[in-house]
Order: sequence, then structure tokens, then C-alpha cells
Amino acid sequence: MGEKIKIPNNHIELVNLIFAQLEITYHNQFHKAFKDEVSLNLAKQLWLKKLEIFSLDLIFEAIDELTSKSKFLPSLSQTLEGIKNHYLKKEGIKSIESAFAEACLGSDDPENFKWSHPLVYETAKNFGWADLRRSEEKIGFEKFQSLMSDSIKDYLSDASNFYLPELNVTGERKTNLSQQEQIQLLDKLKEKHSY
Repeated sequence: MGEKIKIPNNHIELVNLIFAQLEITYHNQFHKAFKDEVSLNLAKQLWLKKLEIFSLDLIFEAIDELTSKSKFLPSLSQTLEGIKNHYLKKEGIKSIESAFAEACLGSDDPENFKWSHPLVYETAKNFGWADLRRSEEKIGFEKFQSLMSDSIKDYLSDASNFYLPELNVTGERKTNLSQQEQIQLLDKLKEKHSY
């Protein structure tokens, strides 16, 4: 009793374990959804194809979380969203909603914004800075959510393509400048902004 379930060491065994867990957890709904062996095997093949981009640990943890919260048999799309949300949390991103809010905040000056994660920055960049500023929230969020999904897939296959911009910090701010230093700083600012 109390023995932990071992995570299988390949995706095929994990999908079989997931379906066994779904059958036990959602018995009647499961048998209504998968009436025969043919539909069950087709579903397993589809799930395997969609889940193979994720690590075994991530899938296992996300499925466990999903089945403990849901009263209904999750669809494949609900499962994929659950895995992506679980992945974001593991990466330190609270939710897709918080990532979208961050993207909107950072869209005014993306190169000088302190981004929480390369996934958020790259997704926002792919959305388009100007589009982020002017999109209607609901439509913008749906587009961002779709782009984030693509970004997660790309990040999982090769994270080296994702980066954060280096902040354009001009040095520490000095508060006690001499009159001469103040004049020099003003001259630099005028030159920078063409005054």
C-alpha cells in the first residue's frame, strides 16, 4: 500500500498507463467514449503522436494533476492544454494569462523590459509589438495563446533559439551629479534625441 506508480521509460508505455488511469478514474465516461478496441487503439495512437514532444515526467505530473481536478474525462485538447500549463508553471510562468499581461506591458519598450522568461518574450515578439498594444483583449489573448502553444513546442525541441534581450542600461543612475556632469548628461541626451 502507498507504493508510488513508476513512470514508464517510454511514451508508448506511458500512454497505456494514462489510458488505464483514465479508465479507472472515469470508468463510465471512458467506456462510452471508447466503445471498442479499434476506437481505443486509434485514440492511443493519436495521443501518442501529440504527447511525444513532452518529457515523460512532465506528462505524468500533468495527467496526475488533471485527473485530480477534473470530474469529467478530459479530451486530448484539454490534456494538451493541461500539460502546457503545467510546463509553464515549472518554468516559473504562472499562467498563459499572466504571460499575456506581461507581453502587453512589455510591448511599449520590449528591449528595455525585464522579461520573466524567453518563452514570453519570443511569443510576444512573434505576436508583434504594435499588434499587442492595439489588439482587443479577448482576440489578442486567443492569438497569444495559440502562439504560446507553438513557442512551447519550438522551445522543447531547441531552447537555444530563445533568448532575452540584453537590457539597454546606460550604467548606474547617479543622484548627486556635479553641475558639469549634469550639463554633460543633458548634452548626451540632446544628442541622442536630436534636440
